[in-house]
Amino acid sequence: MNTTLTKWTKYEYWPFWLFYGPLTPWYLYKIVTAGAPAYFCTANPGFKWGGFINYSKNDILKQIDPKYLPKTKFYTKISASEIPMNFPFIAKPDEGERGIAVELIRNKDDWKQYLKINNKDLIIQEYNEFPLEFGAFYVRLPKESNGKLISMTGKDFLQFTGNGKSTFRELIDKNIRAVFRKDYLIERYKELLDDIVPNGKSILVEPIGNHNRGTTFLDASNLISTELEHQIDNIAKSIEGFFYGRFDIKAKSIEDLQNGNFVILEVNGANSEATHVYDPKHNLFFAYKEVLKHLNYQHKIAKQNHELGHEYIKWPSLAIELINRGRGN
Repeated sequence: MNTTLTKWTKYEYWPFWLFYGPLTPWYLYKIVTAGAPAYFCTANPGFKWGGFINYSKNDILKQIDPKYLPKTKFYTKISASEIPMNFPFIAKPDEGERGIAVELIRNKDDWKQYLKINNKDLIIQEYNEFPLEFGAFYVRLPKESNGKLISMTGKDFLQFTGNGKSTFRELIDKNIRAVFRKDYLIERYKELLDDIVPNGKSILVEPIGNHNRGTTFLDASNLISTELEHQIDNIAKSIEGFFYGRFDIKAKSIEDLQNGNFVILEVNGANSEATHVYDPKHNLFFAYKEVLKHLNYQHKIAKQNHELGHEYIKWPSLAIELINRGRGN
């Protein structure tokens, strides 16, 4: 399997700089029209850095009615001897991005291993077993009363279905999305590697719905309903200074989703991507058209917030934050 060819010919696998690099002239134009290089941080004045970098997911979740959330706890520091809730549960860093260090903790051994790398400023959530997960992209112009959903991403988690002949290791090698995570999966499932997966048996290999974890992103924008949009708009308005970003949600069924019955896993700010464009059925032209639509909203929202009295973040301050993060400070 030629993973190198796939990585460079299918834009859903491109590194961030390659996919967004061609938009640099557009960004420079938006800087001029906004009058500030870091204008995008003002899209969400209630979030640190507008939700672009190093912002607390827990601070956002605390503002949402608990009836929309899984059981959630926050720990500034915790030891392996303390079990925060019944297994299984989800552990993730408060300021994490792109699914990094998000893990399903199934038992004490998982918990012990996880805390060797991450043991402070953690969000712990009860694992929600609803089968459907989505990313609902929300925008609201500050000078308007109501917001709306402008796209939605469905998530097809990485899973294997056995044929009665192939071992778990062979199923990894046959799946392009698994191959990109091969080292991790071999370590995670080391006890199953030589087992032949029975014919027709399905195994959920990766329960975390991120593209870099093997999830296939699907364009589910056609599922946006009036009731879903209304419910998310109401929730978004309860979050201080929030106008642009993505809700990661789970639902029991499409019907429940469209009726506004869902659970919120987290809320992302100015760094939110229009992930529906990575649906394999789309092409690069469609992707850029949609990305620009979303980023144009971000620009317009930031300008309106500035007009309403919110100061733009000074570019040197953001640059220092980026440099410090790169150094691991």
